[in-house]
Amino acid sequence: MRTAHAVAIGLVCALAIPLSAQSTAVRLDTLGTPFTFPAFVDGILANHPVATQARLVADQARSDLRTAWGAFDPTVTASWDQKKFGGTSYYNYFDAELKIPLPIGADVTVAFDRTMGRYFNPDRRTPSNGTIEAGISIPLGQRILTDERRNALQQARAARDAGEADRTAIVNKLLFSAAKDYGAWYESWRRRVIAQEGEALAEFRLQAVRRRVANGESAPIDTIEALLELQRREVTRFEAEASFYLASLDVTAYIWDDAGRPAPLPADAKPLLLGIEGVGIDSTRLGQLLDVATRRNPDLLKVQARVKQAEAQRLFSTQALLPLAEAKLAGLGANDSEQSFFDGERLDNNYKAGLVIKSPLLFLKETGRFASTGQRLDFQRLERDRLRREIEFDVRAAIFDLFNLERLRLRQVANVRNARLLRDAEQVRYENGEGTLLILNLRERLVLDESVKLAAVEAKVAGARAALAVATGDRTLLVPPN
Repeated sequence: MRTAHAVAIGLVCALAIPLSAQSTAVRLDTLGTPFTFPAFVDGILANHPVATQARLVADQARSDLRTAWGAFDPTVTASWDQKKFGGTSYYNYFDAELKIPLPIGADVTVAFDRTMGRYFNPDRRTPSNGTIEAGISIPLGQRILTDERRNALQQARAARDAGEADRTAIVNKLLFSAAKDYGAWYESWRRRVIAQEGEALAEFRLQAVRRRVANGESAPIDTIEALLELQRREVTRFEAEASFYLASLDVTAYIWDDAGRPAPLPADAKPLLLGIEGVGIDSTRLGQLLDVATRRNPDLLKVQARVKQAEAQRLFSTQALLPLAEAKLAGLGANDSEQSFFDGERLDNNYKAGLVIKSPLLFLKETGRFASTGQRLDFQRLERDRLRREIEFDVRAAIFDLFNLERLRLRQVANVRNARLLRDAEQVRYENGEGTLLILNLRERLVLDESVKLAAVEAKVAGARAALAVATGDRTLLVPPN
């Protein structure tokens, strides 16, 4: 049995109440389990595949940063090479080295060498217990400001920031879509409730008119008028129920369980704008929200990350204009020496040193790359400035939208109240024989129409809050923290 019929039965039990009193007392008691917007958002953040994908995007960027740090990972290498022929040991080489890259571009090395046998390269001769080497290689020209590994690290750090911003952007856009669909679900639910209430009132009025006609208190034509009104409201209810069903499907698409499987929307679930029904944002907060946007808007953060990458690449191309020069210096000591390894007198006669210089003559490739990286940096800076301007407009528009919605809501609440007053007054006139059923129905239609408009304004608050959250990157503007 339809809900409207069940309500009508309850209304019939109230026949003793005057019609003027019933017009304000009759309300459809909508049963169901509240499904609040914060609970809806929490479920999306925890289980929705897009939210999970967003986390994976950020995790991948952090993994790439760890990979870049790998260029600074100390390494140990060891080699052994031996030749023996005809019972003669020609040579037996053993080398081991620990290399420690430093963040400044230099490398610290500690090595052990030992050479044995009858035939070997003279420059590889060592004492019987081998030699220990400790030294450092330092760039003097190119790579003194930055190098491949430091540049890769800066690129990876910026990519990590971009990944975090991308995660926020993906989630915020998902919540923006979800907020609009939840608002549409709320509006369609309110429309259905209002339509059911209107149909129940029309059905009750039809029965009352029939009794008045039977008693000679109303003209028979009023029965047709009341029946037509009931049929009109039945059509409205049919349309509202279809709209509610489709809106429910849209909301169901966001619901997933803890195992990552699609979950149904509870059959008795009803929307509740708890937590976002109050707007509470006005133009006086514009400066504060613009500051938040410059620090947290994910699209702007992604552009700023690209600017950092371009700056790192620019610096890398700048140092390529210098000649490549690298100095190496290492102290040597016998493994069995009792003298201190870092003794200055001993190191004067036991060391290895080298200097490498390399430079192109025309720097054609280097100057071309320098110009290209400068243009890329200028492009990203211009993009950042353009995006800042757009974000400012988005924040201003979102604040104005919320401010205007609050004005509309307050005005619409007054419109509903005044429409009910007119309807109640017209009902009194009709009961006193001074009005017509047609005018009464028109007054009641106005109440229903204004109530629907109020529901539409209330539903738009969720989408407007989501738009502000997306513009600023601050999710608490959509769902305030508990």
